[in-house]
Amino acid sequence: MADPPEKKMLKRIPDGDNIDRLSALPNCVLLRILSRFRTKDAAATSVLSTRWRDLFVSLPDVNLSFRVDSDASDRDRMFFDFIDFANRVVRQRNKASIGKIEVSVMHFVKSYRLAFESLLVSAAAALSSCNVQQLLISVRIDKTTERFSIPIPPGIFSSKTLVSLTLSFEVDWNVPDFVWLPNLKYLYLFEFRLVDEDSIQRLLQGCPLLEQLMLFVQSFSYESESEEGIEVEVLHISSPSLKSLVLCWNAKVELEFTVVVQSENLESLVCSLKGQHKVTIDAPNLKSLTVEGDVLEVHINQSLVSIDKAVVRAEFLHNVTNDSDLFLRVQHAFKFISGLQNVKSLTLSENILKALYFSQPALPTFRNLIKLELIPVYCYYFPRSCILQVLSNLFESSPKLEVLIFSEVFKNYFGEDEEFGSVFLQALPLTFIGHLKVIEMTNFRGEEHEFKLIEYFLKNGKSLKKMALEREAREDWKCVPEDCERILSFKKCSDDCQIVLKKKWDHITCPKFRQLLNLSP
Repeated sequence: MADPPEKKMLKRIPDGDNIDRLSALPNCVLLRILSRFRTKDAAATSVLSTRWRDLFVSLPDVNLSFRVDSDASDRDRMFFDFIDFANRVVRQRNKASIGKIEVSVMHFVKSYRLAFESLLVSAAAALSSCNVQQLLISVRIDKTTERFSIPIPPGIFSSKTLVSLTLSFEVDWNVPDFVWLPNLKYLYLFEFRLVDEDSIQRLLQGCPLLEQLMLFVQSFSYESESEEGIEVEVLHISSPSLKSLVLCWNAKVELEFTVVVQSENLESLVCSLKGQHKVTIDAPNLKSLTVEGDVLEVHINQSLVSIDKAVVRAEFLHNVTNDSDLFLRVQHAFKFISGLQNVKSLTLSENILKALYFSQPALPTFRNLIKLELIPVYCYYFPRSCILQVLSNLFESSPKLEVLIFSEVFKNYFGEDEEFGSVFLQALPLTFIGHLKVIEMTNFRGEEHEFKLIEYFLKNGKSLKKMALEREAREDWKCVPEDCERILSFKKCSDDCQIVLKKKWDHITCPKFRQLLNLSP
């Protein structure tokens, strides 16, 4: 009988064999192994063999990171060593293809500017010679350093192969006059400071295939190193190819300005604003809309026929000055909500409900609304009875509503009455509850008024299929068996209704991630 393969191999290898079999592997296999390491660690393996001393410079992805202790005495020397190494990695490619270049620098100070510019030039050159598809550059300045500017090489904005570009700069930079990124689909700009009204539009015009744009703006008033002040009054974003847009202001801007979004193919829009702003939306095919923060007006030019989901956490009554101002604000709020009457899933905070209370016309009929989530924002100076009135009108205007979600229910949620249950019939009429199929409470605390509300729903929900109650992750349902028993003892109008008791983060199934969050297995 022939020997097994393992025994044959053992017979061929003499004792004390010190053959470098790793170096005998083909380059493609070695590169596959080295690709598991960061670029710096892959370079460190060069000491293992002269056969693959410079092989790391041919890795498909380049990951360059400078992170040291901010108090390190030799931090300056380490930074310039990092720049020398990074330039070598990028420049010695010999035109070998690069899938992704990622550069991350922490504790950046003004004295590093010239050296870092050389790395940016190297990266720009690699874009044209190495067919780079993804470029990510992140710069975080030292906490003791004031903002300053860095010129971005024009080559970074004129690449035929770049598909994704991410720039996260705490230093100032400006969009060049010429932009041509014909294959760019994903553009993410963080810590971005506008210096003129045309910079974003120059970018968009040079990206004819752009699908996703994330723009995190620092400030609209800019002072350059020459102390020249520039103010931006209008941010115009127009692109026929754009499908997803996220706008976020990281710093509060007191000056009023207008945001104009125009795109025939836009499907998802998120506006998270701080300050007093006006937003105009011309996107007839929009499917998902989120508006958060402080706004004066959100105007929808065309009817959103295809809208599926809307999240409204905007404060339309922010800094109201007088009765005339109040009148205009509430009219804008009502007109905005009316533009969402085709929505299927709607999330509303009480900020918008307060504005709707002051509007005279009745709410439009939300004929397609199936799912409604309510986010309370308790306000001592605004009567709960007013919120109750708006909620009643909203429920009455949603004839097809099936899913109702309360992010939280506090004691006087439906009014000032001490007896929580006394207003149920007014706030939640039986005709309305009869259509509901799913009811959720995402922040259940085990308070008496919550039990009463649950009992009311279960007793009268003839179409109810599920009652889902979610507690904080640290509050295990097993620790309060009496709560479980009480809920399960409630009489159910629908025999098909399932009561689901869960904890936050139960949707996370990855064991390692659950362990990291200190969740139960």
